Amino acid sequence: MASTKRPVPAAASATPKLISDDPVENASLWLSANAKPLAIAGALALAAGLGVWGVRASDAKKRANASTALYEAQALTFAGQADSARIALEAVASRYKGTTAGEQAVLLVAQNLFDAGKHSDGVVRLEAAKSGASRAFAAPIEALMAAGYEAQANYAKAAEHYAAAAKVAANEVERGAYKLAEARQLMAAGKRTEAIAAFEALRGLPDSPYATEAAVRLGELTAQPGS
Repeated sequence: MASTKRPVPAAASATPKLISDDPVENASLWLSANAKPLAIAGALALAAGLGVWGVRASDAKKRANASTALYEAQALTFAGQADSARIALEAVASRYKGTTAGEQAVLLVAQNLFDAGKHSDGVVRLEAAKSGASRAFAAPIEALMAAGYEAQANYAKAAEHYAAAAKVAANEVERGAYKLAEARQLMAAGKRTEAIAAFEALRGLPDSPYATEAAVRLGELTAQPGS
């Protein structure tokens, strides 16, 4: 007697075939079959979004705390407590490194040292901060270093740093101001040829707010013996 074999049903597909001519019905079938993977993907996307939000919220809190700490340190300066202010500013610069307030604190520490007559120490502090400075603070750091050298009558070195500040200046007006300061320092350093070239470059700039002074300085230089 011949045995009757029952057909083995085919394994169910993880994703049903789209057999309808209706694209809306096909989309419904696909969403139904993939509901779990889509839910997982959505959860992951939500977690990633919350992570980004958390980082941003943390950064905002850090910046707010940095601004408050900087304000408190500056208050000590205004109160005439220079030493305490310098300690507080160094704390802000160290704790909130990478923030705007942290970088401002570095500049104020150097200015504090300059005000105390410690120009060499101020320049060293600025030199240490240069490598990690943001682009927004690159020029101010160079300019303040130049001022430190100028206060020590090292006019040639001051000119170098004003030139460096001009290279990373944020705009043309700022760049012109640094170039004018460089030219003045070259003149003070007795580097007459270099000073004349620097002033001539400024005088030749169209609509430059520094052209008039450049022309006056050129007149002074060219009136000297040997011109």
